[in-house]
Amino acid sequence: MMYMALHIADPEVSRLAADLAALDRTTKTEALRRVLREAVKAKQVAAKREGFRELATQMAAKAREANVAPVTKQEMDDLWGMDDLVGH
Repeated sequence: MMYMALHIADPEVSRLAADLAALDRTTKTEALRRVLREAVKAKQVAAKREGFRELATQMAAKAREANVAPVTKQEMDDLWGMDDLVGH
């Protein structure tokens, strides 16, 4: 594997990377790698949530158009077997 030096031209970014590295007792590269991984993961989770919200909204709209009655709490509990889980 070939490594290249990490060069940060922006003084503030360089200082922040150094501060984070010092706090984490690691290198700037490792500190930035962790932060970038966390940021990418957070964006991926947010995108999945938004996709789910859009799907749920579309499904609810189609159910309204088809005059489908909403699912009751009891029906949902029955589907998930909640009575078995809580001992009823």
